[in-house]
Amino acid sequence: MRMQADCVPCLMRRILFQARLSGGSDDAEIMARCLRVFADEFEPGLKSVDVASKVHAECYAALGNDDPYLELKVLSDEVASGLLPLAEGMVEGSDNPLHTALAVSAAGNIMDFGSGIAIDHPDSFSEMFRELASQGFGLDHTDRLREILDRDGPVVYIFDNCGECQMDKLVIRQLRRMGKEVVGVVREEPILNDVSLRDVGRAGLDAELDAVRGTGAFYVGIDLNQISEELEEDIARSCVVIAKGMGNYESLSDEPLPVPIAHILRAKCIPVASSIGVPVGTNVVLVREPRSERPRARYK
Repeated sequence: MRMQADCVPCLMRRILFQARLSGGSDDAEIMARCLRVFADEFEPGLKSVDVASKVHAECYAALGNDDPYLELKVLSDEVASGLLPLAEGMVEGSDNPLHTALAVSAAGNIMDFGSGIAIDHPDSFSEMFRELASQGFGLDHTDRLREILDRDGPVVYIFDNCGECQMDKLVIRQLRRMGKEVVGVVREEPILNDVSLRDVGRAGLDAELDAVRGTGAFYVGIDLNQISEELEEDIARSCVVIAKGMGNYESLSDEPLPVPIAHILRAKCIPVASSIGVPVGTNVVLVREPRSERPRARYK
């Protein structure tokens, strides 16, 4: 997805939020450093996550902290884990458990701190979870996803946020019941409140997955130019890539893949919602079919 004017205040609100997570930091100086990088990098039409990743890298360097969201990530997983029995009951009691598991998973996508478009503390998730999970989808390609899952090949599952990943476990369990191998993909390094390789064991994801891969870089979402050959091979032999959240949508929505991709997210901002064609606040299951052309680098 390409950078739009609305992305500017959203990103800078996030920078201010994470600057203040590290108590005692000079938030004005950090904002000044990040604004200079943003001004140098920003140009309409550039890929939004390319610019955001460079700005976040400058922020983390200024903070001298390579994981400023750590406490929020741990708390997010604790809060979401406490809701798992309720969520499991919703899925197990459903006559369409895959669809319900996806709805529960999409509800977790609200755990997107500091941007001003979601919530700013994990405790808020407990208060809104039942309502969010019952909203269903404004755009729903679940039936198409189910057809694709009948094909041979593993599922590549790209995670988004901590906390949200606890709800993703219910989708993964449904996939495993369907006989699917599931390869999980997380951020190579800590960035925002996303699941990174450091978080996998603490979050209990390793027990749910057949394999875990990193994205290969400090990056908002996933850059196909920087993934390992191992992950490239996983994608090529998969029946589908499931990409959770807006960061993964922003990084992959313009990228052709050799297999179908299913985006599961809550459209929390105008640029993403407009790109998909839904109102802001809509839960989405969007399946994109493979394209004949290939992305840059290894896929061209």
